[in-house]
Amino acid sequence: MTTPLLEVEDLSKIYQLETRSKPVRFLREWFTTLPDHQPRLHAVDGVSFSIAPGESLGLVGESGCGKSTLVTMLVRLSTVTAGTIRFEGRDIGAIPPAEFGRSPDRAKIQVVFQDPHESLNPRDTAFDTIAEPLKRLLRLTDAREIAARVGEAAERVGLPAALLSRYPHQLSGGQKARVNIARAIAPGPRLLVLDEPTSALDVSVQAVILKLLDRLRRELGMSYLFVSHDLNVVRLLCDRVMVMYLGKVAEIGPTEAIFEAPQHPYTRALLSAAPGAEPAGGRIRLDGEPRSPVDPDPNVCRFFGRCPQGHGLCERQAPALRGVGPSHAAACHLAAAAEAAA
Repeated sequence: MTTPLLEVEDLSKIYQLETRSKPVRFLREWFTTLPDHQPRLHAVDGVSFSIAPGESLGLVGESGCGKSTLVTMLVRLSTVTAGTIRFEGRDIGAIPPAEFGRSPDRAKIQVVFQDPHESLNPRDTAFDTIAEPLKRLLRLTDAREIAARVGEAAERVGLPAALLSRYPHQLSGGQKARVNIARAIAPGPRLLVLDEPTSALDVSVQAVILKLLDRLRRELGMSYLFVSHDLNVVRLLCDRVMVMYLGKVAEIGPTEAIFEAPQHPYTRALLSAAPGAEPAGGRIRLDGEPRSPVDPDPNVCRFFGRCPQGHGLCERQAPALRGVGPSHAAACHLAAAAEAAA
């Protein structure tokens, strides 16, 4: 078996919420009551997965499910509450974010941000933007070597050399996206985290950028963590898909297995709502309100209350992520029961 490039085990991010103490009157004196428990928001709660070398993993789920929080921990922009992050066998989760910028692994994990317009410094030319990680992360100082590396990255993403002297306001949206990608691949990363890389672009430009990303992965042998709300894009570019709901993994498996035979009710509802989807039974409507991520009951399924198939066991015992097929797992009692019966 291939050794995973990235291994995540029981990763959690919990935020302590501030509470306002209420004064009470006792013996004509004002005292302040201290809260017995400080509420905690479980943004990411016990997430485990891995990414193999050269693999593309899609990360999907509705807003607020924990995708962005998970990404910030993986790229070491925020601290980890619990769990481990191993990259090439090394535990990088224990490195404080302020120190990770000086780690050799920083150059090996790069990010392509969602908005190409906001993620570029308006005072830097395209050349300076692409050269910055070469200087900061690889400590390159030779001007000729830097120019050669910048030119190589620009050529790979299809950015003409004549545009390298331009500032962001002189570039189109597609050209800015290419600058962002060139900046990310210039240090030679092994893992590229793509956070909705085409959502701010025109549809015609999106297709071109997606083809570029697919080609770069094959040519450079990089692994992708592709975060997106566009399920059709995920199906085209990703080998596997991980579905998150309220901080937990609802389902993970090969792309075709997820799209052709989803095992979790939330995954089925998500796929039925995708543009262009024509599910046999019609779109699945989810009634009710999402459960609160603040101090969630560990014995209740996070999807209970919205799940169209929920039953009594879901309210008494939270389902674990169990195998439901080859390399396919879902956190659902019904899916586990069906697999056991089969």
